[in-house]
Amino acid sequence: MLLGRFSLLRRFALGIGSAVLFGGAAQAVPTLTAAGSLAGFTLSQFANNFPTTGGACCGPLGIAFVGGGQVMVADYPGNVRVFPTDTDGQNAASVAVAATYGSGNGVGLARLGSFVYMTEQTLGRVVKLNLDGTFNSIVVTGIPTATGIYAHPTNGKLYVSDCCSNTGIWVVDPVANTKTQFKTSGGYDGLSISADGATIYAELGGHIIGYRLSDGVQVFDSGVVPGGADGTELGAGTLAGQLFVNTNSGDLFEVDLSTSVQTQLVTGGTRGDFVTADPNGSLLFTQTSDIWRLSPAAGGCIGAACNVPEPDSIGLVAIALLGLSAVTRRRRLPRD
Repeated sequence: MLLGRFSLLRRFALGIGSAVLFGGAAQAVPTLTAAGSLAGFTLSQFANNFPTTGGACCGPLGIAFVGGGQVMVADYPGNVRVFPTDTDGQNAASVAVAATYGSGNGVGLARLGSFVYMTEQTLGRVVKLNLDGTFNSIVVTGIPTATGIYAHPTNGKLYVSDCCSNTGIWVVDPVANTKTQFKTSGGYDGLSISADGATIYAELGGHIIGYRLSDGVQVFDSGVVPGGADGTELGAGTLAGQLFVNTNSGDLFEVDLSTSVQTQLVTGGTRGDFVTADPNGSLLFTQTSDIWRLSPAAGGCIGAACNVPEPDSIGLVAIALLGLSAVTRRRRLPRD
């Protein structure tokens, strides 16, 4: 019955997957479960007071890191903001809107190179944004209810899900401005791709399904994730082999890719949707009008690139290493 209800609601809601008003008052606060606390996770709030389309759905969705510690966020009313820092305790109402794209057109975000790519669900297209959130160009049209988006770690392509029009998963070439279908049917939502670029994970009917990208063969099925599975991201370090799943019911789960065992880490939130791995190894996960941060214990990180410095920071690291080398050489010089 749960799957049937999700399927029905998908047909009636112009997206974000299952745009279910699961409730949860706007003031509800996500909290760690006993299992989450025991595993060493911590919770904090990145930002609050995002506008929504009303009720429990929908507010902040896409998140991208644009260098210099800045964080771009798209919300379902269509606004794009760039937060000046990646620190907790911020207020979206105090951050200027960089650009507005219309209701249902601020959905998924994915950074690739020097641009951020955004799905516009209402218009059924993918657009290119500058790193300040302003419009650059249209990449492709003709992807009905374009929703999830994820950049492949090695091939320069974007993978885009159609949540509600049954056209599956698309592969977008942002250089050639072309699109092809990876999956030709199905209403998919949140996407993530393994660090080796071999497997894509996608929400479908309340399950997280894994497909081998080389031939499209299914290699994983999580089973039903309670509460309406949505955004997904993969763990690394001591969390390698784990998949993190945000849900519309305000809960967040960890799913073991080897055993499909599901562990609830967070409960009591409002409507959850997309998630995005922070380069610092934490996970930003959206709620009705807020974004929260799940931070793992030492040794664990979330996201394929969480151990790789941001491009803007690589130069600083190199400078620091050169300085350390110079100090070491001076210490080794013989004294008179």
